[in-house]
Amino acid sequence: MKHPVNKELKPSLNRKLFQIISTISLMIFFSNCGTVPYKPSDLKTLDLQGHRGARGLRPENTWPAFQAAIDYKMTTLELDTVLTKDGKVIIHHDSETNPVICQNADGSTIQKINLYELTLDELKQLDCGTLQNPKFPEQVPVPGTKLITIDEFFKLVADVEKKNGPKATQFLYNIETKFPNDNNSSVSEERMKLHVKTLIQSIEKAKTSKRVTLQSFYLPALKEAEAINPSIKRSALFAPTYFQGLMIILGFGNSYRSEIIAKSEEIHANIISPYFLYVTPKFVATSHSKSLAVIPWTVNDPKEMKRLVECGVDGIISDYPNRLREFVDLESAILQTENK
Repeated sequence: MKHPVNKELKPSLNRKLFQIISTISLMIFFSNCGTVPYKPSDLKTLDLQGHRGARGLRPENTWPAFQAAIDYKMTTLELDTVLTKDGKVIIHHDSETNPVICQNADGSTIQKINLYELTLDELKQLDCGTLQNPKFPEQVPVPGTKLITIDEFFKLVADVEKKNGPKATQFLYNIETKFPNDNNSSVSEERMKLHVKTLIQSIEKAKTSKRVTLQSFYLPALKEAEAINPSIKRSALFAPTYFQGLMIILGFGNSYRSEIIAKSEEIHANIISPYFLYVTPKFVATSHSKSLAVIPWTVNDPKEMKRLVECGVDGIISDYPNRLREFVDLESAILQTENK
């Protein structure tokens, strides 16, 4: 997930500010969870999602990242999709090529170009595995890694499932539709509809409609998905602005929480997927009362994972499937010991 650079609360823009905000918010939220009635998450059914596959461990939105998520037994593979110039759905987060994580095959630096202006064949020439994302020091490069389409992704996962055998649990998918400036009205309706239509065609072709959630910050895309195939679950994404984030931390965020719940209910979403600062026991309880599951992003700190579980969330999205798996296994072991 990503939101407009100048308007949204983005930890990577100011790491020190983020650390301060996180510390204060944890103090406030921990106290909230102790005073408001709540029902903790069931660890056995908690939806564990690897963000962009596992971008903390492998190059984001590439097969090595999805393989890492699979290895750490994530329930759901989370990914982003963009429509190319020739109408193909490719797995990529940004609406432009990103020189921080991709380079030309010969090692030279690429320029930022809108993916709407590039064909699938042109994007396939990029090496998106050699460069390590400096924001994720644990990320292991996989030189020569190419971008893949949604059709190729479904085929690769199907191969893994076949290898695991008929009794193995099938993976779920959380697929985001990415658009330029997808938090405002500048999104082209024509391109949005083509993206959603083409993506759903691939989902139906792979016979995964019952296993897919479509998510988007641009809520009209979810309405379009509902019109095409209402059996596919839909998740509404929300991120606070800097000001809203500050107000939430200071304890004045209830109006924002009510607003995003109302928006999710209005568009018939099945899931509300907010930035984790939104989440309190009351927020989760209210969402549940309106038949909205709550799956926050992006959660990399085990202490925050524990707080969210205590608040009763239905799932957690993390850059680090290894940390999420370790947290769940440890908490499960503690519960098992206590119940003996």
